[in-house]
Amino acid sequence: MKVIVVGAGEVGLNIARHLVNEDQDVVVIDQDPESIRYISDQLDVQTICGFGSHPDVLEEAGCDSASMLIAVTNSDEVNMVACQIAYSLFNVPTKIARVRDSAYLSIVRHRFYTREHMPVDVIISPEQEVAKAVLRTIAVPGAFDAETFADERMHFIGVRMTMESKVYRVPFVEYPQHFGDYIRIMAIYRKGRLIVPTEYDHIEKDDEVHFLCATEDTQRCMDLLGFETKLNRRALVIGGGNIGLKVASTLEQSSVNTRVLERNAERAHVLAEQLTRATVLQGDAMDRTLLQQENIQDMDVVVALTQDDATNILSSLQAQQFNAKNVITLVNRSSFMPIIQPLGLDKMISPREVTASKILQYVRRGNIVALHTVHEGDSEVLEVEVSTHSSIAGTSIQNIKLPEGAMIGGVFNRDGVKMVTKDLVVHAGDRLVIFASTDVIHQVEGLI
Repeated sequence: MKVIVVGAGEVGLNIARHLVNEDQDVVVIDQDPESIRYISDQLDVQTICGFGSHPDVLEEAGCDSASMLIAVTNSDEVNMVACQIAYSLFNVPTKIARVRDSAYLSIVRHRFYTREHMPVDVIISPEQEVAKAVLRTIAVPGAFDAETFADERMHFIGVRMTMESKVYRVPFVEYPQHFGDYIRIMAIYRKGRLIVPTEYDHIEKDDEVHFLCATEDTQRCMDLLGFETKLNRRALVIGGGNIGLKVASTLEQSSVNTRVLERNAERAHVLAEQLTRATVLQGDAMDRTLLQQENIQDMDVVVALTQDDATNILSSLQAQQFNAKNVITLVNRSSFMPIIQPLGLDKMISPREVTASKILQYVRRGNIVALHTVHEGDSEVLEVEVSTHSSIAGTSIQNIKLPEGAMIGGVFNRDGVKMVTKDLVVHAGDRLVIFASTDVIHQVEGLI
C-alpha cells in the first residue's frame, strides 16, 4: 500500500517509521529542507520538499496511486486542504488529518467532514487524545500506562515493579490457585528485553509488567501487584494549554481539588474564566518557593503538560524531589527518551505514540477495533473482531497456534468480558484483546 505523509515533524516522523516497519511504500512531504534531510537520513522513504497542500507536489508524490494520505503538519488548514486536494484531484480512498483547533473540532462532523464539503475520513486531535491518555493514567495510581478496550470494559495497564510484592517469583501457572483468575500478565520487559510469558514464567523486581483485566478488577490487580490503593484528591497541573485545560476541567468535575500553574498571565486569565472550581496560579513551574507554598509534596498527582519538554522534565524532577506521589510527564521529542528514565521519570506520555496508535488502527488489515502501541512502538495491543472466515473461529485457546511473541489476553462478546483460559472457545463475532511484538503482527492479523 502506498501512503503519503504530509508533515515531517515528530508526529510525521514517528508515523512514517511505523509505516516503514509495516513494509508500506511511504512518501513524506514537508516544506522544511532540514526536516526532509533528517527524515531521509533516518528512514528508507521517498521525500519531497514542498507544500503538501499544493496539487503539483501531491502529483509528484504519486498521489494518483496512493491508498492513504495522512496530513499531520502543524497547520490545520494545510492538513484539511491536502485531504481536499487528495480527494478532488486524485481520488485517494482514505484521508486522515491532524486537527488541533477547537473551532474545527466543534463542528458537527457528519455535516462538515463529508465528501460534499471537507472530505476528511478520519480526524485525529493529538491534544484530545493525549488528554485522554493522561486522564487514564491518573485514574490508575501507580501505573505508567493505561488503555481501555472492549468498550472500556477491559483495562490494559503497565507498571514498574519497584516495590515488594507477594507475586514475585510465583509462576503464572499458580496464579489461579493463589490469587484467582482475574488478571492476565501479557508482557514483561526485563532489562529492556521483551518476554511474552508462558505459564512457567514469573515476575521479578524492576520488571516492567503489562497486564489485562476487567475494568472493575483494576484496583484489585494493582493491590495484588503491591501498589497502594489511594484516591486522587489533590492535583497540580503544570501548563494551561489545550491539554492542561482539558485535564484540569475533567479533574475538577470529578471533585478533585485541582490547581493549574500557568506561566503566561493572559492565558492564566483565560483559564480562570473557563474553569469553575480549579484554582489557577500564574507563575513559573521552576520556582521552588512557589511550589513549596502550594504544598506540592501533598499532591496526589502532578502532571507536567507545557509545550516545552525541558520545562516538563525539570518541573517533574522538582516535584519528585519534593516527594510528590504520582508524577506524569508529557514528552514530545523522541531524542529525550534515552536520558529521561535514568533520571527516575517513569510515567511519560508521548503524543507521537498516542497519535500513531490512532492512525495505525486504520492502516492495519483485518477487523481492528482498537490499537495501542507499547514500549516506544516495538509491540502492540490489538482489539480485533473474529470474522466468520477466520481460521480460529470455533477453536479453543489451547489449539490456536499463535506465533512466538503473541498472546490472547481476553475476550469480549454479548456475555461480557473474561480472561482467556485454555478451554475457552473462540467464536465468530468475538472481540479478542491480543498482545504482539511488531515483528509478528502480520502473522496474528492473518489468523483473524
